Amino acid sequence: MHTCAASGTHIPLDKLYGLFPHRIARAEQLAQLGVPLSSAYRRCRDAGPWQRILPGVFLLGNSPPTLAQMVQAALRYAEPGGLLTGRHALMLHGMRVAAPPPRSPVQVLISDRRSLKGTSEVRVERTCRMPTAMMRKGFLVVPPERALVDTIRGFGNPEQIRPLITEAIWEHGLSPQVIRAELDAGNSRGSALPRRVLAEVVGGIRTETEALVATLVAVARLPRPQWNMQVDGADDAYLGPVSAWWDDVAMALDIDLAEHPFEHTVDRHGALTAAGVVVLPTRPERIRSSQEKFVQQLKQAYEWAASRDRPPVTASAQHPRSCGAK
Repeated sequence: MHTCAASGTHIPLDKLYGLFPHRIARAEQLAQLGVPLSSAYRRCRDAGPWQRILPGVFLLGNSPPTLAQMVQAALRYAEPGGLLTGRHALMLHGMRVAAPPPRSPVQVLISDRRSLKGTSEVRVERTCRMPTAMMRKGFLVVPPERALVDTIRGFGNPEQIRPLITEAIWEHGLSPQVIRAELDAGNSRGSALPRRVLAEVVGGIRTETEALVATLVAVARLPRPQWNMQVDGADDAYLGPVSAWWDDVAMALDIDLAEHPFEHTVDRHGALTAAGVVVLPTRPERIRSSQEKFVQQLKQAYEWAASRDRPPVTASAQHPRSCGAK
């Protein structure tokens, strides 16, 4: 039986491993169990059974650390009182698009009354607004709105921010008011772009393509459309969702993301057209590659829609959780 001798006591390693989630331990914790620091470091030598993966933090194993082990190590490093935030926290809250790039540092939040240096593996953020901790899959994390804001505040590209805000609101039901309040409560540095993108997402613009279309609509000097609407016929029959909707002339723009079978898209366009809606179908790559042509198509479609009698159709906004983002 493998043991670790400490202060005259032999500790079975299998029992020692079971004391620490993900086999991550702080030096102080090992010392409390009678493991001298010299013994712990000796076990971390080349080809040894342990690893020191952060200052004062040990992995009780010699395999490359998993993502869960690095997150646990970052939390151990940030003790006492440290919380997980940023993309790793969002991932634990269930957000798909939040998955961090490989080998990206784990972001932790600590009180501004503490002094702790970051490392290449751990990004340390100090704050005077420590939130209430939440437990997610065995890890202590900040609430989702704090994790979201801590993530997007450092981004300089709106298309890094938009998918995160879109998923948070439309798939996880996070209130825009809660996100806005978190932006207001924090440092104003780096908040201007997230505020702008949040306003666009609340207005219905959920994708990079829709943001580009909004710009091209302005170039075409057309009225601003409503985004991501549901259209109903005169008899209240559901005709389907559309990407953009000009209610004054009952015109729809449908950006096909190839998420549905071709036959489904054809049937939906047929139902809209039969109800008198002018439908302009397109794909993201066509808009990006032929912007001038798309502007002309928008103008022509709107002029045609305005020239005929408006059909008796209605449209209403899609709601979070009720459908996937277009």
